[in-house]
Amino acid sequence: MCFRWSYLRQQFLPVMIVFSIAVQAKAHDKLVVRYFGSSTCGECLEVKRVLLKPLARQYPGQIELATHDIDTDEGLALLLKLEDEYGVTESAAQELFLPDTFLIGYDAIMTHGRDLILSRMQSHAAGTGRLPDAGSVNLVRFLKDRSRTWGFFLGTLATGLADGVNPCAIATMIFLISFLAMQKRKRSEVLVIGLAYTGTVYLTYFAMGLGLKEVIQRLSGYDIISQVIRWGAFAAAAVVALYSFHDAFVYARTGRTQDIKLQLPKAVKVQIHKVISANLGGAGLIIGSVVTGFLVTLLEAICTGQMYLPYIVAMTRHGELRIRGLLYLAFYNFLFVLPLLIVMILAYYGLQWNELAKKTQKNMVVLKVLLGLVMTGLAVYLVLAG
Repeated sequence: MCFRWSYLRQQFLPVMIVFSIAVQAKAHDKLVVRYFGSSTCGECLEVKRVLLKPLARQYPGQIELATHDIDTDEGLALLLKLEDEYGVTESAAQELFLPDTFLIGYDAIMTHGRDLILSRMQSHAAGTGRLPDAGSVNLVRFLKDRSRTWGFFLGTLATGLADGVNPCAIATMIFLISFLAMQKRKRSEVLVIGLAYTGTVYLTYFAMGLGLKEVIQRLSGYDIISQVIRWGAFAAAAVVALYSFHDAFVYARTGRTQDIKLQLPKAVKVQIHKVISANLGGAGLIIGSVVTGFLVTLLEAICTGQMYLPYIVAMTRHGELRIRGLLYLAFYNFLFVLPLLIVMILAYYGLQWNELAKKTQKNMVVLKVLLGLVMTGLAVYLVLAG
């Protein structure tokens, strides 16, 4: 049996090799056109429907069309690899790659795509198609990507902490501790409430971020809408930065929290106080803490979202950041709840609400200046992100 299998393999192996080479040669006769776009983007689908698929049907023996969905990890990873090989410096929702060149963006592909494919098809048939020599570009791209990644990591660190210590969140912390003190809760009860409340805030804020990220990424497939989102986020970051510096100046001069512009509206504060009083005054500590954390996070989003939204928009501007978005969001939200967690632990060890209020007022100018600087950096990033 072994002899028979060895004999057959010796007889047919050369035939199989020749057949494999013939198939590969046949495949290489075609011009490979790779197109990257989102499956939920109207303009991305239009490029395939109006331009690429008709060309592939018209020249079935000369064009091999490969389409990739950038909403999947595999599609996005392949896109990043090709961007690196071709030296692409700016990403877009629609990208088209040929053996020796590429087109970026809906307008460029729809305007020049057909002529470019036909010309490359002729040169490919003549045997002149080639891949670009991107060796020198790769180093520049590598350094640029690493600096962008580290820059965004540091930005996440600063923005997450700034979001966690902004006056909106601190005001709620102060009232929460004062309410627990008035209820004369035991230390063990304070710990249970603190952990359940903080965990719920984390999960709720994280879920909100995931939803925003998904919506923004889907809308970014439309060039006009993408630019509207980008400049809207820039405007929001710039306004928050200006108001933060304004609040720092006014509070340094008057010492009155009533004069601060960036804080929760009075009606929202009243509603938050009602939620805390209604859910943390009974015996069901865990359920009450979870309900309170969920509702308070939604109400606070009116203020905290002023930082969260521009941050998420900045994250979605580049593919290499989008693909690690879950890790960035998880880290951001940990930083967001870290001050709350520290305060709840200190409350367990006897921190009084009036002590926290005094420390907050004492450092209000510093907090506002830091918030203004962080939001200024975020606004600059959105301008440079392209």
